[in-house]
Amino acid sequence: MGTIRLGAATMPDRSRLVAWLGLLALAQTCDVLTTWADMDRGGVEANRLTAMLLGLGGLGLLWLVKSSLVAAMTLAVILTRRQLLHGGSGGSLAQAAVWRGLQISVLMLVAISIHNVAVLSALVDVWG
Repeated sequence: MGTIRLGAATMPDRSRLVAWLGLLALAQTCDVLTTWADMDRGGVEANRLTAMLLGLGGLGLLWLVKSSLVAAMTLAVILTRRQLLHGGSGGSLAQAAVWRGLQISVLMLVAISIHNVAVLSALVDVWG
């Protein structure tokens, strides 16, 4: 079980997609929490967009945007999977783009969270 084959197109099965969507939600949560921890100890948000969101609505707005991104990716996964299963045109290309985009997003968010933890470590060393 891992993939469903439809002619030349291959897509991950439902359980793998759900697992990756869960990882995306977890990675977004880690990013927000590590950003908050850094800022709580005197760190400054380097990402201009995130800094703007925090300035406009604080952590609540950042949570809302991050949650909306997870919801949007979930919708994209559902729609492209349905398109591919029902033989719609462009379904395999869209599915491949969404699948890889999901994986890349998770990996990048994990890297960002690791960086945030490194910043937090440096801040704790400085402030004791």
